Amino acid sequence: MIYVSNLAAGLEKGLDHPSFLLEAAAPFGGEVGIELFLHYHDEAYRRRAQNAAEWLGGLPRTAHGPFLQVEATAEQGSAEQAYLFEAYAWAFETAQRLECRDMVFHTHQRVVWAQEKERAQHNCMRNLEALLAMGEKHGVRLLIENLGIQRQGISLFDEEDFCRLAEAFPQAGCLIDTGHLNVAGWNVERVLERLSGRICGYHLHNNDGVADSHRPIDEGTFDYAAFYKLYRRFTPKASLTLEYADGGDVTPPRLSGDVQKVIDGVSGL
Repeated sequence: MIYVSNLAAGLEKGLDHPSFLLEAAAPFGGEVGIELFLHYHDEAYRRRAQNAAEWLGGLPRTAHGPFLQVEATAEQGSAEQAYLFEAYAWAFETAQRLECRDMVFHTHQRVVWAQEKERAQHNCMRNLEALLAMGEKHGVRLLIENLGIQRQGISLFDEEDFCRLAEAFPQAGCLIDTGHLNVAGWNVERVLERLSGRICGYHLHNNDGVADSHRPIDEGTFDYAAFYKLYRRFTPKASLTLEYADGGDVTPPRLSGDVQKVIDGVSGL
């Protein structure tokens, strides 16, 4: 399955103009769906997300968990942890109502320093356990996404840590973000081979290998020709989501064109 993320219509305004997303998906006759960011911090955004079924119709849909003003490394018993659980409780309920089977999970948002890495990893894993149990009650599976895109501090989960994290939670899935792989400098073939049995989906975009700019797939240094071959070899059934940042040059026709490029690429055409 291929999806278009509502990020392309705006990080916090991505549900303001559903016509943008519908136009991008329209050429594919219901075979291309929408990834919905389920932000919690803004009441107006929450209302739009809850009403998304009105315009989605029969289109496939998948969910991205809240990450704005949410921190998955929150300390046990803290107000920050309570807010994390509150945000995800709403997101799981909304995803269930919208018939989304999967929801992407960010391991952290804050800067992490070397001396606190072990503690932050511990907190993240404890919180992830609780969220997985919460998601199970709603029939929604969490997909743990690779990050490694920090501009300060260290990577909370580097390549080896991330693979171990994904392997430690068999009840979760794994989502690989190709742009994040590019910035982090991870070995793409090694990651896809090791996690081939766990990867359920991908976020597709590109960048210069330095900034996580979420540019279109043909604007950057990530090698999609090589990726398509690895995809066919290791994860041919995983979903693919074009997760572009919004901008004047990212239009519905351009998204549709890139969806077709991805379809052709993973098909070996």
